[in-house]
Amino acid sequence: MKRRDFLLTAGLATITPLMLPLLCRSHEEASDKPERIVVLLELKGGNDGLNTVIPYRDPAYQRARPRLAIREGPLLGEDLMLHPALASLMPVLKASRMAFVLGVGWPQPNRSHFKAMDQWATGSASGEGPGWFAAALARKRRSRTLVALGPSGSPALEGSDGLSVQMQPVWQHNPHAGKTRLPAVDPELAGDNAMLRSMLELEASGQAEVLRLLDSLGDLPQGLTIPRGSLGAQVAMALRLIGAPSPPAVIGLEHSGFDTHSQQIPRHNQLLIELADALVCFDAGLRRMNHRPKVALLAISEFGRRLNQNASGGTDHGSASVALLMGDHLPGRIVGRYPSLGDLDARGDLIPHVKPTDLYESAMTSWERLGGLMVL
Repeated sequence: MKRRDFLLTAGLATITPLMLPLLCRSHEEASDKPERIVVLLELKGGNDGLNTVIPYRDPAYQRARPRLAIREGPLLGEDLMLHPALASLMPVLKASRMAFVLGVGWPQPNRSHFKAMDQWATGSASGEGPGWFAAALARKRRSRTLVALGPSGSPALEGSDGLSVQMQPVWQHNPHAGKTRLPAVDPELAGDNAMLRSMLELEASGQAEVLRLLDSLGDLPQGLTIPRGSLGAQVAMALRLIGAPSPPAVIGLEHSGFDTHSQQIPRHNQLLIELADALVCFDAGLRRMNHRPKVALLAISEFGRRLNQNASGGTDHGSASVALLMGDHLPGRIVGRYPSLGDLDARGDLIPHVKPTDLYESAMTSWERLGGLMVL
């Protein structure tokens, strides 16, 4: 069995020997609230940014998508329109608690999902190295935990000296089950095998952190309606972690299914409805919390889709897409400018102009660094 498979079975992920001192921190150290919590929401599969924030007045958009062009939806300005499935987010947007980032991505990204996700996870064009958020916390000497709530984990939260754990989806519906069903990990079973003993000790330490998190969950705000489905359950658990006495520094969420090569209109519509419902719930939960840390949510996808529709009623892997920001003290509603639909790269893709690492840095520190790009 691969080590990562073992960790996922146990509900854990990526534990290194340097994490042991972090798990031994005192109660007083663990009770200090972090100044800022980052929530990374990965829209897996390659979200079609062109049909999310839509340049509906651009003739090139209409020509390239005779069957897929979105022609009605909430207006975001003279030239941009929001997909109608996201209409419920308009009050959050108008309250300056949400913004869209236009033209974000890597120049000429690898069109492989795996390579592109590695690029986003590591914050490097090579796609190699530790997870960006794990490494950033290590550089800042922050000892807070990173928690992945999605079913496949989040490599952006793994691979450095910090403690990264994954909570199984079933625990999000019933945290008590997580506390009672964690498999026992006994380092003594390793006998004289020093390597196995070390590994089991690390698993036991990570398991202790999962139990600590489950024991300290905050209550959900009263009157909050949690959407059905995996993303709704993840949002509910994220809110409970944020409301805990010692919340994680980074929380990873996952919303999958955006690889819309065919039947894009109904599939993308449903995915965006689920996304909007979850984000409305998340924003409402944050606004009802007292004495919480600042929260920054960043929703990204490994790449966008191509400008031209394909013959199967969908779109294929492309380049620049749209990211979404949500949280406290956003200085505007639109970041950057829309890539030109008439000036494409050598492969016929949109040319990005906002670096993923700029978004990451802003989520970790302050949205103000993006202030110069805010256009609406």
